[in-house]
Amino acid sequence: MKKKPVDFGHMLSGIRLDVWLKLLRENKIDKEYYPQAAVITLESALLTPLALLEYLIYWIPIHATKIKKDPIYVVGFWRSGTTYLQNLLTRDPQFGWLDPVSTITFGNCILLRKPLTALAKDGLKGARAMDNLEFELDLPMEEAHAFTNLTDLSVSHMMAFPDHGKGGKYVNTIFTDSLSSKDRRRFYNTYNYLLKKITYIKGGKQLLLKSPDNTARIAFLKRAYPKAKFINIYRNPYTVVRSALNMFRIEMDKYALSESVSDQYLLDRVCLIFERVYRRAFRDLDNLGECDKIEIKYEDFIEHQEEYLEKIYQKLGIKDYDKAYPYFKEYMDSMKDYQTNTYDYAPELIEKVNERLGFYFERYGYEMIQPDYSK
Repeated sequence: MKKKPVDFGHMLSGIRLDVWLKLLRENKIDKEYYPQAAVITLESALLTPLALLEYLIYWIPIHATKIKKDPIYVVGFWRSGTTYLQNLLTRDPQFGWLDPVSTITFGNCILLRKPLTALAKDGLKGARAMDNLEFELDLPMEEAHAFTNLTDLSVSHMMAFPDHGKGGKYVNTIFTDSLSSKDRRRFYNTYNYLLKKITYIKGGKQLLLKSPDNTARIAFLKRAYPKAKFINIYRNPYTVVRSALNMFRIEMDKYALSESVSDQYLLDRVCLIFERVYRRAFRDLDNLGECDKIEIKYEDFIEHQEEYLEKIYQKLGIKDYDKAYPYFKEYMDSMKDYQTNTYDYAPELIEKVNERLGFYFERYGYEMIQPDYSK
């Protein structure tokens, strides 16, 4: 049996102890991952009491915090360009967002910010394996990563327990309106606390957030935050699925605590999630008022970034584009040499995408290609 290296920066490092113990009860951990599970347990046991202390000290000011301006959400399936778009938009200093320390160690991000920031400077070195974008302390991360360590209602747990994903439990947490009323309340209470705490940390700024799983819960978020705005960025589905497969495989290989799934199963699962997410998203988007949404084609956006940034501000009624522009220009200039990954499309992928996503091609006008099994 091959020995698995221990990762002290595992995605579940800093998870609340009660959430971790629940995950352990519900899932099987393979023997070769016992050392990693032991490290997660130790980290959780050390950080949870300090997180509880932070919660108690800041209970009154955080719960008294008003979200005066509802969030702006960047939505879109994994690998659709959401990360770059959020990175760019959050250069505007009027917005608040989750920095890496607040995201990875959410429960301890006030009292332990200085030592955790020092650790994060080393831990974030290097590019993201799935797309070569750099992690930086002054760039945002998904609120879903913080949410993962606060509750068991997170799709990200599928990365640690991929065998459990076969039952769909963690995938189903994406679709908030399909949860039981009890779990939906738990989800909202945890998520709203997360947003209040970040709003408090960021001095009351309007939040600009990005998590791909939010694409399937636009209606839920609109009910919770009635003045929320949504920026939906979409991309060629063959590229999205191929890139998402790469991402999920890398993350499962890195974070799994039990035997991973086959490539064929992963392809089936990604296409199924893609279909479910966008069938829901299209209904939700169509029910939004025109001033509450904008849809952007990734391929056009990359070619005409300045034009689309101004469109976003105009369409959603965001003020001070002229003041934000110099910050946008600086970031765009810094990314001029960035190269996206390129992929070949296997016939099996083309066939599965065509089978599942015809409605997506129809809405966005992408050309459907046919698989060639002769190669």
